[in-house]
Amino acid sequence: MQNSTLRDESASTKKFFSVEDFQRFGERYGIDYRFPHLSGDAGHNSPVLHGDVQEMTLSSGISLTHSDVRVLQPYETTSRHSSPLYMLVVLEGCVTIALNGDEFQVYSGMAFTARLSEQQAMSARHDADISLKTLSFGVYPDNMHRESLLESLLQEWQRLDTPTFVWQVPGFVLSGIAHSQQPGIGALSRKLLLEGLMYQLLGHGLNHRQQQTHCRTLPSGGERARLESVRIVLEQSPEREYTLAQLAAQAAMSSSSLRSKFRQAYGCTVFDYLRDCRLEQARRYLLEGHSVQQAAWMSGYQHASNFSTAFRRRYGIPPGDVRQSG
Repeated sequence: MQNSTLRDESASTKKFFSVEDFQRFGERYGIDYRFPHLSGDAGHNSPVLHGDVQEMTLSSGISLTHSDVRVLQPYETTSRHSSPLYMLVVLEGCVTIALNGDEFQVYSGMAFTARLSEQQAMSARHDADISLKTLSFGVYPDNMHRESLLESLLQEWQRLDTPTFVWQVPGFVLSGIAHSQQPGIGALSRKLLLEGLMYQLLGHGLNHRQQQTHCRTLPSGGERARLESVRIVLEQSPEREYTLAQLAAQAAMSSSSLRSKFRQAYGCTVFDYLRDCRLEQARRYLLEGHSVQQAAWMSGYQHASNFSTAFRRRYGIPPGDVRQSG
């Protein structure tokens, strides 16, 4: 993500990032920024972000950035840099990305994967008053120190003519990312953990693309909009009961078409996505102080035991430990 290129040299200290900071970073990284609510010289010192942004280059040749920020002023970015492989993982919040005339909504637990070039600029929109946690990484042309495994991946990526796509990140990978960011982990240990996680993400992303090649067609613009309407319903009201037939009727397609096209578009089944939305909602309830039983019931689970099993499988910890770790 474009705001992820901001460098915070004091990795554990939150700070404010102003318009002036953004302009310096833009010159350094080839990014144009637009602040629709700020104008004039007075706006140069206005804070846009508050939080922590860390950047590192891994031994594999991957440039990685982790951002944990709160957006104070809305802003838009347009990136002009090239990358044969770029990935953004949203850990909390939502990012709206536009590329080649298509718009992508990347929600918590999802990854955006693309090939970037100067001929196809990527833009992103960030709304105010939201918390945003992201992990972004890419391989850049001027970085020649790459491991052979990464070179093999790039060759396969090019062979598949990999398009831009959004997919669901497995829960155990998200848990690993969360663990790598816990306080008390040394710099070398963190780097080793992230190196392994990057390869896991790349492996899952490659597998998702390879599965897509077996499908004859990708969803059309109209189908994509109808699929997105189903996904939004699941995300906004995960506590409700759904049937495949009801959701298929909303998408104006058969149940079998919804089943296959949803997996094709988002990298998971309809009900796997619903489960992840329920668990994420329950996690927010737990952080707010609700009991495990309350969080389970308010998120659509009738039995706390089933909820606890699913929660542990996705996040790697029992739900009762959320407030201690969060």
